[in-house]
Amino acid sequence: MWLVCGIDEEHRFREWDEAADYHRLMVGDWVARHGDDAGAASSLAGLAVGQSSTITFPDPDRDAATVEFSLTWERARAGLEVIGAC
Repeated sequence: MWLVCGIDEEHRFREWDEAADYHRLMVGDWVARHGDDAGAASSLAGLAVGQSSTITFPDPDRDAATVEFSLTWERARAGLEVIGAC
């Protein structure tokens, strides 16, 4: 599934286009509230189908901190990774 993460939220989508639309919405809302002097959000314009994205902004509330928004493929877990070999 596609995982979209923001400041304090994460959402999962089966389809890339739905995930990408939500990722663009979250980043766009951030830019509308805080601006984007460095142009970090400009990479969304060239986002290819199936491509992951991570966009980082300076946190206006904390010096030297950042805020990150990401769109990534999350591998399904079957729970078998923790079983050791006998």
